[in-house]
Amino acid sequence: MDDWSIARYGDPCRECGYAWSLTVEETVDLVAALPAAYGETIGDASGSERHPDLAWSVTAYVCHASDNLRIWAERLQGVLRGGTNVVGSYDDNRLAEVRGYEAIDAQAALWSLSRAADDWCVTVREALDREAIGRPVTLMHPERGEQRLVEVARANWHDATHHRWDIRRILDHVEPVD
Repeated sequence: MDDWSIARYGDPCRECGYAWSLTVEETVDLVAALPAAYGETIGDASGSERHPDLAWSVTAYVCHASDNLRIWAERLQGVLRGGTNVVGSYDDNRLAEVRGYEAIDAQAALWSLSRAADDWCVTVREALDREAIGRPVTLMHPERGEQRLVEVARANWHDATHHRWDIRRILDHVEPVD
């Protein structure tokens, strides 16, 4: 079980209700369906909608979900290609600022999420294949400590699930325009 994530968010997550019990294979299936699920959640929203209790807009949350999947896929690829398993942390707010999340079109953000989800799924399947032949995949994170593949997959899926929940909160809060 992922002690860092559970200590931080609870089991289930105190906000979005996520339970930390999925297998890696289940997370791959869910991440593969993620772009369509986000697209369905956003519907015809512009992407600029906001909630007063949240820092980012709808589009910014989509961008973050995309970047998070891409970053973790890249980290896993580093190990799969023979590199170090030591990874760095990143500041998601600084990344949002540098990438200009608020200026990205919602449909472009969904396109990026689709690409990132595909790459993440391919990478996690490669890691599963490696584990199937007795070569475990672990990462060493400066704040989270050692993370096995299952912990990475669950945490990545939680991030995507949690931010889809944030998007729903935003869109449920927005007053309809007559």
